[in-house]
Amino acid sequence: MEERIGLAIKEFNNYVDSFTGLSEDQVKNFEIKKNHSFRVADLALMLAKNMELNETEAQLAYLIGLFHDVGRFKQLKEYNTFNDAKSVDHAELGIEVIRENKFFNDLDNAQVELILLAIKQHNKLGLEKSLPDKERLFAKLIRDADKLDILRVITDYYTNPKAEANHTLTWEMPKGGKVSNDVSKQILKGALVSKESITNELDIKVMQLSWVYDFNYRSSFELMMEKRYLEKIYNSMPKSDVVIEIYRKVKVFVENKLIA
Repeated sequence: MEERIGLAIKEFNNYVDSFTGLSEDQVKNFEIKKNHSFRVADLALMLAKNMELNETEAQLAYLIGLFHDVGRFKQLKEYNTFNDAKSVDHAELGIEVIRENKFFNDLDNAQVELILLAIKQHNKLGLEKSLPDKERLFAKLIRDADKLDILRVITDYYTNPKAEANHTLTWEMPKGGKVSNDVSKQILKGALVSKESITNELDIKVMQLSWVYDFNYRSSFELMMEKRYLEKIYNSMPKSDVVIEIYRKVKVFVENKLIA
């Protein structure tokens, strides 16, 4: 297992380092995505072990985590943005990159297709209903690992009063003093907030709170509560009746998941 993971790390680093002519901001964002990829890979491996998956499955989880955002580097180089709506779907682009670079040629076809399918699903609003059980398991696993690390990054940002403005986290949206009606309706009915409904930075935070509805595994909920991610997001929000109601709803949802 360690040997195959070592090879994956080498291939990943070589690919990221192959980009030249980057601006200072692009270099910084490459480093952010590179570090995110390694953390997500570690989280995916941790979740796999907590779920008592076998060694081969744990290895696949790590590979999916490491390469889930591999399309981001080409996206940033060619379009100078991480905004899929203004460029391309970074998951689909990542699949193209993996195929072009033949990263997993030593694996059997079924394993490669499982990896690609999980990567394809990691950034979608919801999973395809027709996914077979094994593919669904890994798609859920990478979605949990990815969101857990994003929550870590954004809560570090929200709780640091001296943090430099980061448009990759705020999407260059206006700050906004209230939650948009469409956004509040979605989260209060227990649904994920869609990116298309976002109109301001406060909506982004509500969307991040709504991710609780998309977490799948007990270990993910436990880590979320241990790190106080929901609390940190809530504490960074201007208080209103709807914000308080939203926070109570998502917190009760998570608490019920942990006592079930």
